[in-house]
Amino acid sequence: MNQPLQQLWVIAYDIEDDAIRRRIHNLLKDHGQRVQYSVFECWLDTSERQKLRTALQQEVDPGDQIRCYPLCQWCSKSTEWQGKGSAAENSDYYLP
Repeated sequence: MNQPLQQLWVIAYDIEDDAIRRRIHNLLKDHGQRVQYSVFECWLDTSERQKLRTALQQEVDPGDQIRCYPLCQWCSKSTEWQGKGSAAENSDYYLP
């Protein structure tokens, strides 16, 4: 059975309220890998991305901020980091 193709998304958040921040963290940890305190790398297909986006929108307050950055195939392979960490892994990829 064919699985939907996924794209790498970097999702960063700045949430003031501890309870909301914890809920956002729990939502994101179910969809990706935490790479910084408030940054996740998530491999998502179109359906997963829309469901996650809707769930995140229901949690945030007007003063909060969540940013989602899509990474193209070439960008994801060129990611650089220093210190601890490793590249997000996924073999299925598409460009929207």
